[in-house]
Amino acid sequence: MFSFFFWLFLAGILVASLQDLKRREVDNWLNLFLIISGFSFLIFQAIFDWDYEIIFLGILSFLVMFGLACLFYYGRIFAGGDSKLLFAMFAVFVGANFSETILNIVSFIAILMMAGGMWGVGWLVVLCFINFKKIKIEIIKQCKNIYFKSAFLLGIILLVFSYTGLIFLYLSIFVLAGSFLLVFARAVEKKVMIEKVSPKDLREGDWLVNDVVVGRKKIKASWEGLSKDDLRLLRKSKKKVLVKQGLPFVPGFLIGFLIWCFFKNWFLNLIFGI
Repeated sequence: MFSFFFWLFLAGILVASLQDLKRREVDNWLNLFLIISGFSFLIFQAIFDWDYEIIFLGILSFLVMFGLACLFYYGRIFAGGDSKLLFAMFAVFVGANFSETILNIVSFIAILMMAGGMWGVGWLVVLCFINFKKIKIEIIKQCKNIYFKSAFLLGIILLVFSYTGLIFLYLSIFVLAGSFLLVFARAVEKKVMIEKVSPKDLREGDWLVNDVVVGRKKIKASWEGLSKDDLRLLRKSKKKVLVKQGLPFVPGFLIGFLIWCFFKNWFLNLIFGI
């Protein structure tokens, strides 16, 4: 349990969490360090144990995690730093054989999604509590939205039918809770997570809220964020722009990693009966 990989990646994810909380980014050097350290340890272990299968399992994990990182990034599930960190963790999932390696990856991804969801909801609740005076008008405005009203009505209808079966009660709770969470999330995004930033304070990867025209060039608000060329143009213009701050998701990695390390077997038994 408390192997070299445990301490290596625990330290790495802790540093990444602090970076994400402070700057909403994870340094590339940290991810590169984890990748090189992981490969180096696997190679040394293969040499000392005369078990070269571990290298092939490492390559397998490397390729699978790279594919998942690309899928989550281009699917707009994870930002760039989160995707790179996920990829950098490949070595920790190498098991004794092919099936164990794949099972480790699948179980971690499932746990990560649940841990990330819990962390996201917790972060949202904290932001709502701290900034309630600022967002309460926006919450009322969002509640008047036709989509919220429709979802709320659907939740009430499902609740009425819950006497016929528990499935309707569960669906009602899911729809109502999801609707209110979405309202709070949109209110926090508009009133707390969007700010006007001076060009000198912009960083590569920052997300613009709207397209910005600088001279004859239009800098588009994209998922990839600002490039180095975009930063040069904006700093020349000295024009303040609206930037959206993202959720610091890496602490969700830390929670998921600890749950995976200590409760993986319990989780596999609960979900898959393994």
